[in-house]
Amino acid sequence: MERKARTSILRSLGPGFITAAVVIGPGSVTVASKIGASAGMSLLWAVIVAGSFMMLYTAMSARIGVLNKQSLLTMVATHYGRWLAVVMGVLSFVVCASFQMGNYLACSTALTTMTGVHEMVWMAVVGIIALVFVFAAKKLYQAMEKVMLALVMFMLAAFIINLVVSRPNLLEVLAGLIPRRWDGAMTGLITAMVATTFSVIAALYQSTMAQQKGWKAEDLRTGLTDTFVGMSVLIGISMVITTTSASVLRGATIDNASHLAMQLEPLLGHASVIIFSLGFLAASFSSTVVNAMIGGGLLADSLGMSSNIDAPPSRIFTAIGMAVGLGAGIYTLFTNTPLGGIVLAQKSTILAVPLCALVMIVLANDKRVVGAHRNSLLANVWAVFALLALIWMSVYRVMEMIGK
Repeated sequence: MERKARTSILRSLGPGFITAAVVIGPGSVTVASKIGASAGMSLLWAVIVAGSFMMLYTAMSARIGVLNKQSLLTMVATHYGRWLAVVMGVLSFVVCASFQMGNYLACSTALTTMTGVHEMVWMAVVGIIALVFVFAAKKLYQAMEKVMLALVMFMLAAFIINLVVSRPNLLEVLAGLIPRRWDGAMTGLITAMVATTFSVIAALYQSTMAQQKGWKAEDLRTGLTDTFVGMSVLIGISMVITTTSASVLRGATIDNASHLAMQLEPLLGHASVIIFSLGFLAASFSSTVVNAMIGGGLLADSLGMSSNIDAPPSRIFTAIGMAVGLGAGIYTLFTNTPLGGIVLAQKSTILAVPLCALVMIVLANDKRVVGAHRNSLLANVWAVFALLALIWMSVYRVMEMIGK
């Protein structure tokens, strides 16, 4: 009976792991590694705070999805106006297209590190594979759920292996969990880390995936459990990468993604370079597929088209997002280093998300949408705090760009 219960729980999981797969992307791995190398384990607490933001917003979105038949942006159009839904859909598509560039760059860089074949070749190969996956799968959600669950588990195993080999100082790990002030030079990386971990657009799409899973109001507890497990995995992987980097790369200068892997070789051996590169590739490819699907699905939903993942509008807009990201990635290869493009993509997207975060808070407190299942006072306080953090980071990013 216990075995059947465990199997049933595993089968009920899905949307949370898909969201974790898209959030644990090349930006998350890159920024977590750079933070570990620059600040050691002193900022582990910031990873947990950012992860708690993501968990809360993803749970709000899942709750909205399971309690309603209409899609999230359709409800926005119904209750607050189609114009707002369109603005959110377009902004989401732009954000995802920006992330898509970094995903292609990261996939090609990881493959080049392992094979020596030029990034441009691998970028084309990855682009074709991703498009085939989107258009060939008859039941796209079911296929995506299985593939993303496997990739997340592979990432978890790959990064934990390197963590064990690196032998981190447990006292330093515990000390890093205590909040403290940080050096001003770290503000830019912290902003990028929060942006990659707290992905409001991915959280927004959790509602659609919960509906694709077939969950109804009676499945609310299952949906929230799925969110908790998926986001816990997200936080765990981010902390593992930061800790490993703090143990092995302390003080190292990281200029590109291949440098991230090669820095491990002197202390951990060539096998760790391969394992890290495979984990980085899994993180990048999972984000490549799901990220474009999120942008395409939200844009279709905002325009009043079907939000169903298998519907032609969602697939077509997904393909367009992939094409835009691929073109931007090719351009970046000619004008910038791959790692620079990844970090820039993650940081720039934070400008678009405060509006979406605000609307999610309003929806999660609207009786017409969630009935008696409104946010608690504590949830609202933490959600507003997260929103203020987003606004502060947006202002910081604007000032940073003006300064340049």
